Amino acid sequence: MRFETTRERFEPLVDLGVGLRASFGQLLDQEFAYSTGHLAAVLNTCLFAPSLLTFWFVNGVLDFSTAVAIGAVASPGGLQVRLIAYLFLVPTFLVVRVGIHLIHPAHRRQVLSGSCPTTQLVSLDWFSMGILATGLPLAVQDLGPWLAMNGVFFVGLFVAPHVVNDDSVGTVKLLAIATGSLVFLYANYGGMVAILPEPSVVLGSVATLRLEDGSTQWLLRAFNSIVFGPILVGLFGTVMNRVLTRPELADIPLAEYALPARDPDSVVLTSAAAGTAFYLAVVFLLTGRLTLIP
Repeated sequence: MRFETTRERFEPLVDLGVGLRASFGQLLDQEFAYSTGHLAAVLNTCLFAPSLLTFWFVNGVLDFSTAVAIGAVASPGGLQVRLIAYLFLVPTFLVVRVGIHLIHPAHRRQVLSGSCPTTQLVSLDWFSMGILATGLPLAVQDLGPWLAMNGVFFVGLFVAPHVVNDDSVGTVKLLAIATGSLVFLYANYGGMVAILPEPSVVLGSVATLRLEDGSTQWLLRAFNSIVFGPILVGLFGTVMNRVLTRPELADIPLAEYALPARDPDSVVLTSAAAGTAFYLAVVFLLTGRLTLIP
């Protein structure tokens, strides 16, 4: 009669542990491989990626500071509603993205099989625009300075480069950006500086051209209405997507690091409209206000 040694007694348990560790390692290799595995389908930019949170924070700081600076937020209460909406932006966007992927038959099969569809159907960048773009009528109520600035931009960025030497194109474009920005600041705030002449004397009616309060309020209701708001913001996003990705802007020094890549019009329109509808839903839940048509 032979007695089992301690080593023989525990050898099956050791083999079992080794096998489990190997299986678990293979599972992790599969799940974290690029665009394969169900976990990767969630983490690897299909449904969610950590980079979304970075974009959410940086984009939020830039967008909200810009909105406050140009007057796209009417009151502290309006800013608070937009901030609350922005807090729920990423979770809502993920629900929208998951829903769209699961509605699409081919994408649904890919996601459920553990792979990530490569087709972009919605964009967080344009989805987030719906929160602040609804305040655009307030920002452009002082229409003259905006027209003056964009007139300088148009001439300096799109017209002048065709009539100057190639070596001077970059300098001309930078001067146009600087001049247009200074014209905008001078038209808006030049009257507050005692040593400067009145903007209306230098720029004429451009400095004083202003939308009437009634027109501004009508536009504001239109941008914040359920029927027209998502359409108007979606169309505005589509125009901005085409303008900001023009080749005349892409070759400006340093601009290539700041300007976005052009997205398909369908992605921009769908994302901006969905983001606007989300913001209007938040407004309704927080304030009880709901505008169907202006």
